[in-house]
Amino acid sequence: MILLSGPALHRELDALDDEQREAVFHDGDLAVMAGPGSGKTRTLVAKVGYLLASQQVSIHRSVAAITYGRGAAREITHRLRKLGITHERHLTSSTLHSWCLNAVLRPYGPLVGIPVPSPGCIVDEWSSAWSQHVAPSYAEAGVHGKGNPKEIVRARRIVASGRAQDIEALGKMADVARSFDARLTAAGQFDFDSIIAQSLRLLRENSKAAKMVAARYPWLIVDEYQDLGPVLHELVLHLRNQEGVRVAAFGDPDQTIMSFNGADPRYLRELAAQKGIHPVALTTNYRCGQAVIDASHVVLDEPRPHRADPLREDNGDLELVPLAGGLSDHAKRVVEKVHELSTAGTRLHQVAIFYPRKGELLDAIVAALNMANLPYVHEGEQRFPKGDLADFIHDCAARAVLGPAIRATGTQRTDHAHTITEMAFAYNRLRRGSGLPEIPDHVAGGILVTALQSVSADDNLTVWLEKLSSALALPAICAGSPIARDQDVLQQFLNAARRHGLTVGDVAGTVRTDRLTLVTYHSAKGREWDYVILPGLVDGIMPYRPWSRPHRRHLEPREADLTESRRLFYVALTRTRQTAILIYGDFWTSDRGDRNEYGKSRFILELLNRRPSILTHARPLQHQQHVIPG
Repeated sequence: MILLSGPALHRELDALDDEQREAVFHDGDLAVMAGPGSGKTRTLVAKVGYLLASQQVSIHRSVAAITYGRGAAREITHRLRKLGITHERHLTSSTLHSWCLNAVLRPYGPLVGIPVPSPGCIVDEWSSAWSQHVAPSYAEAGVHGKGNPKEIVRARRIVASGRAQDIEALGKMADVARSFDARLTAAGQFDFDSIIAQSLRLLRENSKAAKMVAARYPWLIVDEYQDLGPVLHELVLHLRNQEGVRVAAFGDPDQTIMSFNGADPRYLRELAAQKGIHPVALTTNYRCGQAVIDASHVVLDEPRPHRADPLREDNGDLELVPLAGGLSDHAKRVVEKVHELSTAGTRLHQVAIFYPRKGELLDAIVAALNMANLPYVHEGEQRFPKGDLADFIHDCAARAVLGPAIRATGTQRTDHAHTITEMAFAYNRLRRGSGLPEIPDHVAGGILVTALQSVSADDNLTVWLEKLSSALALPAICAGSPIARDQDVLQQFLNAARRHGLTVGDVAGTVRTDRLTLVTYHSAKGREWDYVILPGLVDGIMPYRPWSRPHRRHLEPREADLTESRRLFYVALTRTRQTAILIYGDFWTSDRGDRNEYGKSRFILELLNRRPSILTHARPLQHQQHVIPG
């Protein structure tokens, strides 16, 4: 037996509702359509636990739990450990890119003549090393203009998927995509898209390698399937239909908000329609009250089966706050609402402020928060580098400052300090990825304990980083990493530390207690707060209207863009456990000084016009506003 199913797993399985149990205990392939707040991650983790505990994976095989982002992969690993699932050799929880690199490309690429990334050759999209190929690719394909990186990303993914009808629809952009990939290969470079594309090519062209991958990973558990794009979709279909790999896909077509990366809700629907795939719908929203759920369905413009937890005693609140002024007034009202909530006893980390993108609205919010001296974490701020190695340094700082203390932070991604065992495993994974020999976990744990003790939040970050680097051989990990951004990640941390006079507490980015969260709609996905505030609900900002220089105005959004904006707004609304506060107006002024009078956000108008019976002034509030009552 791989895993002795302990009491934690038994309790978790017993606590599942009927829909969740159907997904967990179904022994065949399945597609789980999980609405907001329906316990998707909980069900996915329970599914993995059940597969291991019930011996559906033999002693020499593993379950691969794959997701889009690093944060989600780390969250899944943490939850599995809480259930007592710690046998990493029988479980791989990682991002899609990491799994393709380490489970497909590295082991089998050299055997079939497909190149494998060497240290420093994986470049980020839109980095200078990547962007240098854009304009020449357009020119070689005979397409006029300097090039659009987003168009290239989307086209490359469609071409790599091999979906003939979609490739034909690309027209000349298909040639641009092929030219770009050829130039990237000629330069000896990879990006994350080419890692997945080469992995799919390897599996399709080499049946023996595909069978070995299938033998190692008889189960693929895929999270956020709707956001992973055409290449992943084809890779899953190939492993399932050609090699017999079992698949459990989790996602929600209504939360497809990454179309600029090639995501499309049809891929999850196509998978669900495959012969032998068992569809399961998770329809109980354990997060939101019924008032918020009803409003979210209005925004989608289609009925959905989602319902609130029947044991919930309130309906939640939706506050619609009208303003006559511009975006600076929206930002001031945000500050006033935060003060109201704080006075009523709400902790700041239970409140999030959303903005759709950088620009005038974000600038106004930041200015107002700074003027009011309200502490906040701005997740879009780019003081620190990104990536697995950067995350590990953040985790070291958090562990050093807080120890194992549990923290109430209001978000799933930041509610724990990692254990030494977890960090030792992550450290060895970094060493392995950089070509360094692993060391026994207990030895790695001892090194970490020594390196992270006697550290306070006020300690100088530069001094601490130098000590940490020496203790953990971080320069060697940087040098050996195949990812270009890891090559100078330590130097970037040191530069930020010196430029801003930072402390260890500043880099412990998971510490959010009593700080507001300022976050984009996109980055809020998969998370929750008691209160969410959405200012700037004016047409042109949400939904976005693209600026046309020839017309000297912002144009009506394309139908596809408007549909995605609906889904984005739907995601934002359903992040709240208690109240969503929507601040709207009739105009906004651009940074060019233009007054744009496109009126209220059409989503607000739909809430006001299509559901008048649920709007009321029933309870007194500091400012005049509509309230969808709880």
